[in-house]
Amino acid sequence: MKYPVRCQIVNADGDTFHGIPMKTPEVSRPHIGKTGLAEKIHGNVRITLDDGNIIHGYECWWKPIKEAEE
Repeated sequence: MKYPVRCQIVNADGDTFHGIPMKTPEVSRPHIGKTGLAEKIHGNVRITLDDGNIIHGYECWWKPIKEAEE
């Protein structure tokens, strides 16, 4: 994936990854559905949400989005 990329925070409860149940971390629950800009910085993803909040990729589940979807 090429960074920076527009993204959306998603809820992963009930999904599985290679048979392992996924759960949305508590820190990211208030941000589910929000959009922002994901940037890769020193190997980590930092997401600056449109409302100004910052969350890191390891603290949430997110998906890239196209500008037209907003």
